Amino acid sequence: MSAEKSLSVPTIRVNSDVVAIVPNTFSYKEGTGEVTVRTASAGGGNVSAVHTQNAETMFSTCKFNIYPTAANLERIRDWKNDIGGNTVEAIQRGDDEGIGDIAIAFKNMSVTNDPDIAAGADTDITIEMAGDKVE
Repeated sequence: MSAEKSLSVPTIRVNSDVVAIVPNTFSYKEGTGEVTVRTASAGGGNVSAVHTQNAETMFSTCKFNIYPTAANLERIRDWKNDIGGNTVEAIQRGDDEGIGDIAIAFKNMSVTNDPDIAAGADTDITIEMAGDKVE
């Protein structure tokens, strides 16, 4: 039996280009949406839970940090200009037989934040993207 591997050192590709990220900064939501739970009163202290899915939250998000290199600053401009046109892939290989491979594709993504770019020897840039629900 092979050991399980977690998503800890993914390869991140944006529009098919591998992007070197700051370690341990990649995170995501698949876009399954939030569920709101409220109560309905039947009188006399009797209540029942009403569960509804919030369609407004059914979009995927991902974020990661990159270093402020000249190439990355150009990438950010391109990603920002390609509203709804970016594809982000997070890929991590499992064992030699492919067991435990992880591959997640985020489609029709836009950079949603206005990245804060700081100059310095120990700085990085947070990129936040949102788009279609992961299928």
